[in-house]
Amino acid sequence: MEVNQPKASAVSGQFIAPTAPVRTSFTASRQEAVAAGLMYALAYCYIRMCDELTYSSLTSGAQFLLTAFTLGFIALTEYLHRGTQRPQESWIWLGCMAAVACSVLFERGRAWDGRFFPLLFLHIFAVWWVLTRSETLIEGESGHLLPLDALDGFFLFPLSNFFLRLRTVWFVLARLHSGQKREKPETETVVWSAVMSSAALGLLVLAANLLISADNGFAHLLDGVADLFRFEWDVDFSAFLARLLLSLPVGAYLYGLLGGTLREDKAALRRRSSAIAEQMEALRGVPERVWLVLMALFCILYALFFAVQGQYLFGAFRGMPAEGFSVAEYARQGFFELCKVMAVNFALLWLVTRSSKVDVRQQKAARALCLALLAESLLLAVVAFSKLYLYIGIYGFTPKRLQSTWLVCVLAFGCICAAWALLRGKKVFRIWMYFGAITLSLLCLY
Repeated sequence: MEVNQPKASAVSGQFIAPTAPVRTSFTASRQEAVAAGLMYALAYCYIRMCDELTYSSLTSGAQFLLTAFTLGFIALTEYLHRGTQRPQESWIWLGCMAAVACSVLFERGRAWDGRFFPLLFLHIFAVWWVLTRSETLIEGESGHLLPLDALDGFFLFPLSNFFLRLRTVWFVLARLHSGQKREKPETETVVWSAVMSSAALGLLVLAANLLISADNGFAHLLDGVADLFRFEWDVDFSAFLARLLLSLPVGAYLYGLLGGTLREDKAALRRRSSAIAEQMEALRGVPERVWLVLMALFCILYALFFAVQGQYLFGAFRGMPAEGFSVAEYARQGFFELCKVMAVNFALLWLVTRSSKVDVRQQKAARALCLALLAESLLLAVVAFSKLYLYIGIYGFTPKRLQSTWLVCVLAFGCICAAWALLRGKKVFRIWMYFGAITLSLLCLY
């Protein structure tokens, strides 16, 4: 067994005892303390909202809860980041979040045939807005490291700070219990006021519940909102307790996300981005000739496909399906296969640009083949869209047809962005993300 021995100084020959690592005690700001308390109510509101939104019809209570939770989530995030710089990008994701929330509130979103997908998109946009608002994206902005940012936002930040709310509450309670003189006594005042306000609001809810039960006219006036005041104390206490217990991990997750991003070291994230970029540069080892041959094979394959199947593929431009196909069969035949081929081409371009020894933009032949591949991909998108357009023109819109239209438009715009990046050397992945997010949120409003 090794024993840590005192080391001799190289200068004086004296022995110097090894120093133990300094541990900093946990502290929480006033904003964090207040947010930790309010998160309990917000998390319970989230659980109640999820219960209400499971019904087929959207009640007034569900609308109220969704509005309250969304506004509360935004307000709490802004309160925690008060005084910090607000990136311009955050407005885009906040707008997408608001649009999707409105689509659920006003029962739009016919393109998705239900509320599941709009609610899923609402959660995604909310997390991404928090990441942009707190400037905790790895590169400082949305970009090609999107998978790693998503891993941080949905898992690493909230789960690594899962007990942050508990530590914050314990810190506040410890300061309240101690009789020492504190630097900021207003923190305890605010927290104690919040606790008492919560108790008063509980009494308000109880009073409203009694008034609703006492007078049918008053209950009819409040209508759907009255359900919010009918707590299960006199009906089903076990259901209320179950919701309350379920709200605890939900609140811990939400506070872990908001508080964790607030405490995250921005400089460490930028160093992480630089390290990833260095590792990506280490992948550059494939000679130019190898990729020239492989991309030429892809281009020849697609050119051959267009030549052999041209009459079938371009039939929609003449306003008629190919011979032997109905309009529905012609539109559906091979649509998603063409989209998958475009996804394959994007993967190929990523491999070429990341692994080629020399930057593709500095190689005329390689850049020309990449542009040719993108042109053929764009042609595939146009063909797929023309078939879909013919189908919609005859039979009208349905949710799946709207989704397919959005998908092919996003893929086509991706081809244009990639070509622009090759020609101008600009970072365009963020623009592609904006286009996809904004059009998706607008589609939810249809």
